[in-house]
Amino acid sequence: MSTTVIERPGSATAAQAADPRGAMLALARVEARRLLRHPVTIVGLLLFLAPMVYEWVSGGANRYPVLHDEDWSKQFIGMLTLGGAALVAANLAVLRAHRHRTTAQYAVLVLPDPWRTGGFLLSVVPFAGIVAVLVALRVGLLALLPGAVGRPNPYELAVFPAIVLLLGALGVLLARVARTTVVAPLVLLGLVVATFAGVLRTVPGTQYLRWLLPVSLEEPLMPYPLEMVARPAGRHLVYIVGLLVVLVVAALAVTGARGRRLTLAGAAGLAVAVLAGSAQYLPVSDAVEKARVDAVERPAGMQTCRTVDQVTYCAFDEFVPWIDGWDSVVRGVLRAVPEEEARKPLAVRQRVSTDDTRANGFVSGPEDRAVVAEAWRRIDDAAGTPNAVTTGTHWGEGEDEIGFAGRVAFEVVARKGPGADGVICGTRGILVGWLAGQATPLAAAGLREVDANSWGGVSFFDRSSNAFITVDDREMAVALALLKRPAAEVAETVKRSWAELSAADTPTERAGEIFGVPVLPPPPVQERSTCMP
Repeated sequence: MSTTVIERPGSATAAQAADPRGAMLALARVEARRLLRHPVTIVGLLLFLAPMVYEWVSGGANRYPVLHDEDWSKQFIGMLTLGGAALVAANLAVLRAHRHRTTAQYAVLVLPDPWRTGGFLLSVVPFAGIVAVLVALRVGLLALLPGAVGRPNPYELAVFPAIVLLLGALGVLLARVARTTVVAPLVLLGLVVATFAGVLRTVPGTQYLRWLLPVSLEEPLMPYPLEMVARPAGRHLVYIVGLLVVLVVAALAVTGARGRRLTLAGAAGLAVAVLAGSAQYLPVSDAVEKARVDAVERPAGMQTCRTVDQVTYCAFDEFVPWIDGWDSVVRGVLRAVPEEEARKPLAVRQRVSTDDTRANGFVSGPEDRAVVAEAWRRIDDAAGTPNAVTTGTHWGEGEDEIGFAGRVAFEVVARKGPGADGVICGTRGILVGWLAGQATPLAAAGLREVDANSWGGVSFFDRSSNAFITVDDREMAVALALLKRPAAEVAETVKRSWAELSAADTPTERAGEIFGVPVLPPPPVQERSTCMP
């Protein structure tokens, strides 16, 4: 005889009501799957990943990344796409019952509102985990490149998933406060506007705003050696975590959660946010300040030098792997000049500038740049590398390569030393333009790009001082015509006529006679540039 046991109605329900954690976790799992499949989340991931994937597939990715620059450089895009997706998707998930007009039905469920809110908050965690993996994978792939330098800051990388959690919690809170789907996109727009406003130096008080937002667009003039980096990454991450705790507590409190532990958690989160947020504005350490001064005024003590044949390269320790790239450009220039010129000693030194130096009028005019150039000469003479050609901490793009190639070519032609600044006229300008453009394929591509975007001439720019040497359009037109010919054929003529072509007083028309190319008529006297001697 079989016995059938009939449970008392509502017994399971009563057990669930007594301990709703299981139901909350079940809700979190369901909502996490929905969030990951949500069109907004998918679009956000695609917008974040597509540009990077395209660069890798097309071969346009930078082969010389600075890892302690790359670890934070995509944070704004991450906030806009990934954080924005978490904000909107989580907000829509909480508002689903309201949008579908089924709010009344939820009153019969055993899971109270605070626990339901907890489930929605937890549903953002898997998405944040995926973001953490993607960010780590991206930086890991960059680190595998032969030209990668520096090292990433784990605090900067952790900001990406922290922003996803923060904005996801904000989306849940907004849904509990305002039952409309319009608020979340408007809040995201406000964050974007405020982030850009934080970098506007003309607006009073913006310097205090930028680090109080999820992402700061404050960035140095250029990638710096690690000793000079002073972004408060760790303090900013703690600040975000504090804000996250405050938002979580607020979302739970709005839906009716109460208790001493909740109050303590909210107070702790607020205290952490205030303390860490304030700590972000502490002055940089003495060690960083000293490194910044030394890097500008005494760079030789922070650098490693390597001699390749007759060329000496000096780079900050992290950037030593770039010497091979610089050497390929230098060899490209030297192979097209007479052997006696190519055998002369040559030096290349990496240089940086700082915000403080710029603020003191570093780039206000030619006189200031001349002062800097004279200081560089003294530095180079003391280090045993006189008249070193300047290179910076950007590398891997056509603009960087053609700028460096132009400065190397000018030094080989004119032997003027660092800080050359002005217009190169006559056959010297043609010679510098051609030598730089034929140095490497990337330099040639960079020259075409700079020429297409320039007016009046092509400048070989030095980012570390804002000094530049320029070849006017008239001379550059001849150089571009020569670049269309076989390099070996032009190099033979260059070597044969080097003395005349490299002389400062040889007119442009003479290059047309030597190479057999047409030369544009000279501009009116009042439109002619002042040439470097």
